Amino acid sequence: MVNMKLLECIIRVIINFFAYLIMSLIAIYCLIFIAHSFAGQMYTITHGEYFLIWIVMAVFIRQVSGDISVLFFKKSGKEDN
Repeated sequence: MVNMKLLECIIRVIINFFAYLIMSLIAIYCLIFIAHSFAGQMYTITHGEYFLIWIVMAVFIRQVSGDISVLFFKKSGKEDN
């Protein structure tokens, strides 16, 4: 029983981790595209800057959206202590 709860917790963490990284990647590309189309500027970002922006954006999306893994798991009727 404990192993199943641990496994479910690990799966939730992995789902959240990759979901936030994917959403932050989409958000970064959208922001760069919007800035390019409205301002007409070409923005170049180094790999280090891109990595830092990607991580900070993932943390920001995590704070705004909450737990995404609840979409993939059913809520049980009773709580086990």
